[in-house]
Amino acid sequence: MRSIVKRGEPVELGQWKRDGRATPQNLRYAYLLTAVKDKIKEALLNEQGFLCAYTLVRLKSLEDCHIEHVEPQNAAPDKDIDYGNMAACFPCDGGDVSHGYGAAIKAGTPVMLNVDFVTPHAQGCEQRFLFEDKGEVGAIAGDAAAHQTIETVKLNHKTLIEFRRSAIEANGLALSRRTTRTARKLKSAAEARRFAQEVMRPDGKGQLSPFCVVLAQVALAFAEKEEARSQRMRGQRQV
Repeated sequence: MRSIVKRGEPVELGQWKRDGRATPQNLRYAYLLTAVKDKIKEALLNEQGFLCAYTLVRLKSLEDCHIEHVEPQNAAPDKDIDYGNMAACFPCDGGDVSHGYGAAIKAGTPVMLNVDFVTPHAQGCEQRFLFEDKGEVGAIAGDAAAHQTIETVKLNHKTLIEFRRSAIEANGLALSRRTTRTARKLKSAAEARRFAQEVMRPDGKGQLSPFCVVLAQVALAFAEKEEARSQRMRGQRQV
C-alpha cells in the first residue's frame, strides 16, 4: 500500500451530480454513466501512478482495474459517489475472487478506517507495513489495523509474495539470497540508498514502478545490512 493524495473529483463526476439534483434518488453509483466511470478511473490511475491501491501491481489501462469503495457501499451508502472513498484496484472485475487476493476478496466487508483497516488515502500509511526481502509483508508492532488489512485483502497470498520477491531480486536487493549467480547483480549500499529515493518517483508518464514501496523499504534495509557488513570487515582487517 502507498499513500495516495487525492486531487479532487473529476469534472465529469461533479457535473453528473449537479445534473441529478432534481432527482436525488438517482444519485447513486449504480446509475453512474459508463463514460463518467471511465473518467473516474482515469483520475484514480493518475493519482495512484498506475498502481493498484492495495497490492501495488501495475494497472496498465482502464481495462485492468475496477473502482473500489474503500468503505464498502453496503456499509457506507452515504459515500457511494464520494470520490474521496474511491480507488482503482485490481482486478478489472470487482467481483472476480479467482486470484485470491486484493479488493475483490475484501468486497463488501465492513471496515472501520484506522481501527481494523488502513486506507491508502491516509498520509504515511505505507510506514505501517514491513516488507521482507523474501516478499512477505507484516505490520509494525502493535498496529492491529495494519495486521487486519493484510488479512482482509490477503497481502501475503503466495502469488503476491512471489511477485514482490521477483521484483526485489530483479533489482539486486535480495541480500539473504546472495549466490555466485546473483552476486554480480547486487547493488552497493550507496546505490541502494539512491534507488530507494528514485523508485518512489513517477516516470515521465506519471507511472510508478510496481511494488515501489516494497522496493524502497527493502533497499534501505539492504543498505543498512551492507554497511554493517562492510564495517565488520574493516574491523576484522584492523585486528
